[in-house]
Amino acid sequence: MTVSLVAPPAAGSFTGELRLGDFRTESGGVVRDAVLRYQVLGDPAAGRREGWTLVFHALTGSASIEEWWGPLIGPELPLDPARRPILSANLLGSCYGSSGPAEITDASFPALTSADLARAHIPLLAHLGIQRLALVSGGSLGGMVTLQWGLLTPVPVDRLVVFAAPARTSAQAIGWNAAQRLAIEADPRWAGGRYPAGQGPAAGLAAARAIAMITYRSVVEFDLRFGRQQTRTPGRFDVDHYLRRHGEKLVDRFDARCYVSLMGAMDSHDVGQAEVAGRHTSRRVGKVIGVGIDTDILYYPWEVKRWVEEYQRGGADAQYEEIHTPYGHDAFLIEFEQVGRILRG
Repeated sequence: MTVSLVAPPAAGSFTGELRLGDFRTESGGVVRDAVLRYQVLGDPAAGRREGWTLVFHALTGSASIEEWWGPLIGPELPLDPARRPILSANLLGSCYGSSGPAEITDASFPALTSADLARAHIPLLAHLGIQRLALVSGGSLGGMVTLQWGLLTPVPVDRLVVFAAPARTSAQAIGWNAAQRLAIEADPRWAGGRYPAGQGPAAGLAAARAIAMITYRSVVEFDLRFGRQQTRTPGRFDVDHYLRRHGEKLVDRFDARCYVSLMGAMDSHDVGQAEVAGRHTSRRVGKVIGVGIDTDILYYPWEVKRWVEEYQRGGADAQYEEIHTPYGHDAFLIEFEQVGRILRG
């Protein structure tokens, strides 16, 4: 795997692109001339003293961690770049600078797994000279990648904190993603994934996002926030307006091929026998924390608690934490006080 640097490291915060060469996936496919777009917040010299923080983003996130975990970042906050530099890269398969299928119009981009997404970060750590990670964390898809990192990490990890992610994706969660794919495929502009770059299935992607938003929130929030009100658009329930608006916003910033690719990585996610995974993780990671969300209907809290218990049986120092919230799955992006408390440890 050839590694070359586009933007050289320097003291303080910076962004860069790391060229990985040809990246071979678990399925045997190849991402040609793969690139990882990454961001570092803080001074790498501090990482040599105190260890680094590595964060993996969720499905439609990016390397710009401050855009989605901003309230957690800063002096004396749970993620303090002055104490420990923070590294976050745009996942392979996405469309914010790393290699993905957005520009591949012949549908030849290979299938990715959560382990692929984790493994692509190994040369990035080597390039930056990272020898210890004080904290590794992520939520949802980022949580899946975090779990895989515990099995793959080439450097010691003090704490691994996994928000709202199972050890393997359930049939129900796969079904939710299947419904989203059906919505995208029903749009004639999908064209089997062979549409011209920038001219994708806007209506299908918007409908898919509306389906996803139902799984990201909870009946408690929907009832409290919307009820049966029709105040935004005459003749349309407010919840309808909300879902349509979120669909429109995603179309403005994301690509359907990338969305389908990363959903596939979520569907295939599986660490194998969790007790065995716990044993292997215990050799690389000091402490594992699995965080469930009490109102999550996408990855139920009992799924998280179950793998934590299995990791414990495998010998890992693992514990379960739970976020209490009306906001459902997305609480790891909303309940910053609770998230911060858990990250502080």
